[in-house]
Amino acid sequence: MEETKLQSSRSFSVVMELIEKLANRLPHPFVMFFLLYLAAIVFSAIFSVTLSPVIHPATEQEIAVRSLLSWEGLDYLVTHTVSNFTGFRPLGVVIVLMLSLGLIQQTGLADAAIRRLLVGVSVKWMTPAVVMTSIIGNLVSDAAVFLIPPLAAMMFKTVGRNPLVGIIVSFVAVFAGFSANLFIAGTDLLMSGISTEVVQSVRPDHEVSVLANWFFMCVSVPLITCIITVITHRYAEPALQRFSPSGEGAAEPVTAELSDTERTALRRTGIVALLFITAVALLVLPESSGLRNASGGLLPSPFMRGLVPILMLFFTLCGITYGVSQGSIKQASDIPVLMGAAIRDMSGFIVIVFMVAQFIAVFNWSNLAIVGAVNGAQWLMAIEMPALLALLCFILFAAVVNLFIYSGSAQWALMAPVFLPMLMLMGLEPEAVQAAYRIADSSTNVISPINPYLPLILAFIHSYSPRFTIGNLLATALPYSLAILSGWIVLFFVWYALGLPFGIY
Repeated sequence: MEETKLQSSRSFSVVMELIEKLANRLPHPFVMFFLLYLAAIVFSAIFSVTLSPVIHPATEQEIAVRSLLSWEGLDYLVTHTVSNFTGFRPLGVVIVLMLSLGLIQQTGLADAAIRRLLVGVSVKWMTPAVVMTSIIGNLVSDAAVFLIPPLAAMMFKTVGRNPLVGIIVSFVAVFAGFSANLFIAGTDLLMSGISTEVVQSVRPDHEVSVLANWFFMCVSVPLITCIITVITHRYAEPALQRFSPSGEGAAEPVTAELSDTERTALRRTGIVALLFITAVALLVLPESSGLRNASGGLLPSPFMRGLVPILMLFFTLCGITYGVSQGSIKQASDIPVLMGAAIRDMSGFIVIVFMVAQFIAVFNWSNLAIVGAVNGAQWLMAIEMPALLALLCFILFAAVVNLFIYSGSAQWALMAPVFLPMLMLMGLEPEAVQAAYRIADSSTNVISPINPYLPLILAFIHSYSPRFTIGNLLATALPYSLAILSGWIVLFFVWYALGLPFGIY
């Protein structure tokens, strides 16, 4: 038995080494996205001639591949280069949040708060704690990508573990576990709204509830936590030792002891944080609040849409309070200097994002993804197969499409009108089909080459290990993605076989 396990472990290591070698042949991210940009231009010209137009399932409009080598395409390339960059949502969110997050890092608040939280915490529970926090972090949507990985790195470093592991663990949990949560998030609202609109074309009175997948997603949280924890301890952490900042295994533990000045500064910061949260709650809780939507709800609402600047203000106030109390901020002019230091560290990310924004923009403008997805869906529908096998093929197909259409709601708006009626006519309930889609949509986020946040994660990693490449990142994320997809599919079919409700219908 032991010999079999050893051989299996060696085989796995050989396969992963091969994948990493292939991944490491990928060029610098800027160059890679430039090549993808050129490829999108060439393929748009080829497929605009060879592929017939399709009917968009959601809008019922005819969609054809648009050539970027046409006069219309050249007009788009010339006139939209600047706006593609400045209008790229992740860029603005990153810069806004990094101003305040950089402040709490530069003043020492983040380090002191983590050391305070770590007092008495067992090291063995560090990984599942970070995973659980990261999964639940999708409540704040994009903000979780900027908040959790750098803090996780510092947590791991503080207890003597490789900070790169903290970044990878939180990155995987935020993206691969995006649909899972213990609470109702914006994803539930978006998905159920699209599903209801499609389903009512088949069942006029049927409504897919916001809570339609809640039970299943709640149980998915501990499952994903266990999968990520096991993969981390058995594969990722040993594999990442060679990228340890010290170059010699694990980082040196940092003392958790706080000075009297740090304790006083933390107490004052805690008071300011509590007052800020109370003030926001008083503004948001009344049903008549202008920060709620017209129905008095929070999903969606001005509050949720304005969460990034609200978080920026929160972290800025906390950073200033701690800096003044601790002595790292002595005058007002120190504040922009500390913020500027954080932005300087993001210069490499901004350069990469320029090319990422161009590629994603031209790829979307060309309609390559939409036409390809509709053709693939039509082919899948033409194959006669049992309902459950069709559902499995749907999950795998959606997981592959997710590599090229990053937005989960946009992909569901494209796929739901095709697959929901088809699978419902095969006897499957829409709530189950929606849950199946959410598995696929989350699992492959971490290995999608058009994930716009890959450069950001790489920037976090480079602050500890500059020689870590995008190939290393994708190769490290691949086992997580496959394990989560496989484990989640097994849970789904066990759940379905037992006849358990996916949520509140």
